[in-house]
Amino acid sequence: MMDVSTLLTILRSRKVNLWVEGSRLRCSAPVGAIDAELKSALVDQKDEIIALLQADTPPGHLAEAPPARSEQPASSTLQTICREVAAPVPVAPERMTQFVNELRSCSFDLASCAKRLGVFPRLGVNFWASMRPDWVARANDPIDNLISLFIDGRQVNANLFAKQLTSRFVDTALDMGLLTDCAGGVLQANACLFPCYGSYIVTDHPAKNSTINQVMWLWGESFVLGGLVKRSPRRRAVDLGTGSGIHAILAADHCSSVIGADVNPRAVEFATFNAMLNGKSNAQFILSDLFNSIEGTCDLLLANPPYAPDSAAQPGDNFWSGGLQGTDLLRKIVESLPAKLDPDGTAHLIALYPNPPATKTRDHFDMWLGGKIGDWDVLDHTWPVPHYEDLFSLQPYQGDKSAWRFGVVSLRRSASGNGWWKEGAGRGLFFGTDGRCNLVADHDGH
Repeated sequence: MMDVSTLLTILRSRKVNLWVEGSRLRCSAPVGAIDAELKSALVDQKDEIIALLQADTPPGHLAEAPPARSEQPASSTLQTICREVAAPVPVAPERMTQFVNELRSCSFDLASCAKRLGVFPRLGVNFWASMRPDWVARANDPIDNLISLFIDGRQVNANLFAKQLTSRFVDTALDMGLLTDCAGGVLQANACLFPCYGSYIVTDHPAKNSTINQVMWLWGESFVLGGLVKRSPRRRAVDLGTGSGIHAILAADHCSSVIGADVNPRAVEFATFNAMLNGKSNAQFILSDLFNSIEGTCDLLLANPPYAPDSAAQPGDNFWSGGLQGTDLLRKIVESLPAKLDPDGTAHLIALYPNPPATKTRDHFDMWLGGKIGDWDVLDHTWPVPHYEDLFSLQPYQGDKSAWRFGVVSLRRSASGNGWWKEGAGRGLFFGTDGRCNLVADHDGH
């Protein structure tokens, strides 16, 4: 029989994570990592492994410190499902308002989630269950049960949950289609519900669902862009590729009017629901391929377009594909800036910048702007991602990623006509321990 030390060494080399929940041994593993022999060894030595994990004293050389956590979930942990899931359904405005008030009254916010889940300095609160396999929800804590239910997609006890919040809260969630009352007295979430800078955003679950055209859940990029935007009064904001509507909804707090556009009808449904949930009557959501159905200009442009280089899908077919080069939609957005952004307007674009080797993001923006990047003041809050891993594409890019970057590029017309391109402070280290972004893309500060 394989000894425990050897077994754990093999499992770790195959990136298998083990942890204990109650008296049960749990694991997450890349596809194919656990073969029949390892599975048999795990079953045979389960009790000894549990005892070692609970004692936190691994034998021999396993006592060395574990490798540092990456800020990118491993591709093997992303579940693929095939399931029809209905979009959320609005109810009476007063019920939606009360629902949000109850979330606030129990402090379901970024700070509370950061305290329980931890924070990545580049991507904010660790909302990825696969990145915290040893996290165990406290049954007597309503924040933990909200996280388990609406973030991690786990079932919770219906009676306990109703007592921690209210039965009215549960009834409203059921009527809006956010929850299902399952057999055995447990609740199951049909969607995610994230706190984000004072708003609450409903999205699809973080799994690749081949049955529906999913609405992207709040990755770290949602919190990066949401935090970096300077929240000064604006006339009109446009959010391209709005998805859940998060950036349009945040803009509605400081803009007279907001338009969110998406080519996905499901996204428009979710965004409209989220605007109603958060009481944003000045935000409108429409079906539009970028600016195609939007008349006029704006003085705040926001965009988180699909950006993954993908040879198996057309740009915009889903929330991740940016076409063969990954920049098809980003290029069109940048090319539209001279015509669609007011002279005093600002554009904030968050994306992957899959630059070919030995090129820079500035080079491509200059080309897309017809060689006139010098007419713009640009703040570059991006960081290198040479090991970027595409979690979705059927045929992900396999070439040289040495020049790839990720983050926010913010543009404003240069008042002097002598523009500049400056890297923002922080080098991609944006978030504090309370889960809030500590930096603002402020051209006036440069």
